[in-house]
Amino acid sequence: MSCADVLPRPTLLAGKLPDWRRVLAKHYAALSRKSRQRRFMASLPDHAIRMIADRASPDIVLGIEDEGRVVGVLEIFRGTDGHAEIGISVEDAYQGHGYGRALFLDGLAAAERLGVRTADLYFSCENSGIRKLVAAADGEVVRTGAECEAHIDISHCASCPHLASEVPDTAMSPRPVPVSRRLDDVRS
Repeated sequence: MSCADVLPRPTLLAGKLPDWRRVLAKHYAALSRKSRQRRFMASLPDHAIRMIADRASPDIVLGIEDEGRVVGVLEIFRGTDGHAEIGISVEDAYQGHGYGRALFLDGLAAAERLGVRTADLYFSCENSGIRKLVAAADGEVVRTGAECEAHIDISHCASCPHLASEVPDTAMSPRPVPVSRRLDDVRS
C-alpha cells in the first residue's frame, strides 16, 4: 500500500471561529486524560478543556473525520515574522494509524501557504508520536523537564521526502481511510 493510499487528502470544511470552537470543544472532551496530558502538558478537567476551546483563536484548523465526526485536529496560530505555533491531537482509538502524520503533513503545507517559515510545537515529552514526526521533519526538540518544545523550519521540511514516505505498520490495519479536512479560515 502506498503512502497516498493511507494518508487522507484535505478537503474544505466551511466554518467560522464559533464553528471551530464547537469542534475543538467536542474533540478535546473526547481525549483521554493521557492524551490531554500529551497535548496540553496537563491532565485537564472537562471545564478547563471547555475554557481552552472557548478561547481558541487559531488561524487555521485541520481536522480528520471518521464515522462522521472529527477525531483529530491540528491548529495553526500565526505569530509575527513568518512564525507560527502548531497544536495537534488525535483521539486515543485513532493514534498509531497515520492520522497524526496526515494532520502534520497537511498542517505544514497549510502553514507554508500562509507564509509561515518556522513553527513551534509544545507538548509532553512522553508524546513519542509528535517527537518522531518532528524528527522526520528535521526539527529540533528541546526538553525542559517533562515538557518539550519543537522548532521546525518549514521551508526545510519541503526537502525532507522521507517524512511523507514513512508510514507506520499499523496504518496497514483495516481501519477506514480518514478524511482530512480544513476548516475554513474565515473568522467571524
